[in-house]
Formats: sequence, C-alpha cells, structure tokens
Amino acid sequence: MLNNEALQEQVGAIELLIRYAVAESEQNLALDFLRIFHKDSFALDIIQDYYRTLPEAREEPLVKISVLESKEQVFLLLLSTNKHHYFYLANDDGGLLLDEWEQGLSAPQVLSFFGYSDHDAFSKQHQSVESCREYVASERLNEDICPSCGAEAGSLHILGCPVEVCPWCGGQLSRCNCRFEQLDVEELTDEKMLNQLEECLANKGRIPYAREQRPSFLAKENTA
Repeated sequence: MLNNEALQEQVGAIELLIRYAVAESEQNLALDFLRIFHKDSFALDIIQDYYRTLPEAREEPLVKISVLESKEQVFLLLLSTNKHHYFYLANDDGGLLLDEWEQGLSAPQVLSFFGYSDHDAFSKQHQSVESCREYVASERLNEDICPSCGAEAGSLHILGCPVEVCPWCGGQLSRCNCRFEQLDVEELTDEKMLNQLEECLANKGRIPYAREQRPSFLAKENTA
C-alpha cells in the first residue's frame, strides 16, 4: 500500500527519468501526462518502467495508456507516444514491453492466455489504435467501473468484454460456448454473425456490469 509520501517520491523519481529520457522540447508534455496519474500507483509503475527502458531508445514522451485485455489480475495494455504504440503486459508485480502495434502481437503465450488462437484473431478484435479504450486514472480502485471495457455499474459491457456474464450459463460470455450454440456455428467470422449474436443477447437479456462481476484484483490502495 502506498501513501501520499511514497507516491510523491515515485512521481519525483519519474520526473528525474523524464529529464534524462525525453527531449527538452517535449518534457512538458511528458510531465503533464505524469501528473494525471500522480495518485495512481498502478499507472505510475507503468510510466516509470517505460522511461527506464525507452523502447528502441526513442526519446518520446508517453501520452496515452489504453486497455486491451484483462484477466486474472493481468492487463494487456497499449502504451502510446505521438508516433509509436507498444504492447505492454502488466500486473501488480511488474510489466513487460512486447511488440509494436505495427508489427502486431506475436507472443503465443500471451495470445493463448487471453483466449486468442493466433495473431490474426487478435487483430480482428483490435483493429485500430483509435478504438482502444483509454485507461482512466485510479479506475482500478473504482469498483463501479468495469476494469476491462470501462462500463459503469448498471450499463452494458462493450460486446466482447471478458468480464461480461453470459445470460445463458452464467459464465464468461467471451469464454463459454453459448454464443456459438445460439447461432449454431463453430466460430464468429463476420459482422453479420456479431449482429445476430447481439440480437440473441438482447432477446435473452444481457447482464449489465455490476461490481460483483469485478475480478478480484489486488490493486494497491492509496490513502487520501
């Protein structure tokens, strides 16, 4: 658990890294982004790791963190500068930079962990940087926000969210076979099938997000 003093120390350490890691003309941009997350220890760990490693030795400020997938306290994120985007795997024990967006996600173990058969299946689900959901400061501490798709309590998940509960079996909609059984297919291959699935879900009654669905993340708490 990090208190305000520890958070301030971490912010100070990151500010020092930025002075050395980012071109002087872009340091204010990097510092402004850092201050958004000055009370979010999860985000601060990610930002600090980014500036420690500086992928490809590019002196570029981090300007956006997006959430692609989350499962069992593990997050697949996208770290963005104004020019490049990097896949990043993170949990409360640390993080790991993976491939660049332009190359696509190629790590077989990561793809399998999040339920994707291969690179192409992942790319179909995540087709553009712009469609990736931006991480909101301290959202891991807010139980009324879905940690994966950002839906508020009482609202419907974004279709495909791994947290959404299946209305037929009560399991994870993105993991169970009910969606295939309802359409009598082995896989969902096009937009027409997705539309048919949405219609089936609407007829059955989709289950909106509730804090009880939230995976038991062991987020580090911050004191006020």
